[in-house]
Amino acid sequence: MNNMEAAFKIVFAFAIFIFCLFIIGLFLLIIKMLLLAYPELNILGITMTRQY
Repeated sequence: MNNMEAAFKIVFAFAIFIFCLFIIGLFLLIIKMLLLAYPELNILGITMTRQY
């Protein structure tokens, strides 16, 4: 394995990690916006409510 291939693998793994964090953040943001409109959400059997 040469240096370019190793660097590419590291950068690619880092990009996948950042992408996963972005998707999780987007999901949490959508849930936050839905909780502003509805007092209670039921997603995949998990009930989420607003806490004041």
